[in-house]
Amino acid sequence: MAEALLLVAHGSRRESSNDEIRVLTRQLAARLEIGLVDCAFLELAQPDIVSGGHDLVARGARNVTVLPYFLVAGRHVVTDVPAEIERLRQAHPDVSFRIADYLGSNDAMVDLILASLSK
Repeated sequence: MAEALLLVAHGSRRESSNDEIRVLTRQLAARLEIGLVDCAFLELAQPDIVSGGHDLVARGARNVTVLPYFLVAGRHVVTDVPAEIERLRQAHPDVSFRIADYLGSNDAMVDLILASLSK
């Protein structure tokens, strides 16, 4: 079964901000040992989450991990992203969609912040 990662970010009116997410996605793809890595946006940019998920499935994904690229468990993490993933589950009942913990919940955040301060 093809493994996939869908990095989900908020999206921005500033296209250069969305491009930062796309660059990060390519960097992740280069380092992960799975062939399907892509990004999607909750709002303000394309592809949206459902379109991004459909595309991964069309490319052969059968196990999709969704990583919410958010720092806190606000409404988007708690409600909006899960609602979009539920739409994908309904559309693709034969595909597994797992939502990973949001980025800000990672214990390594303290080290990352400290490393950023030392620059």
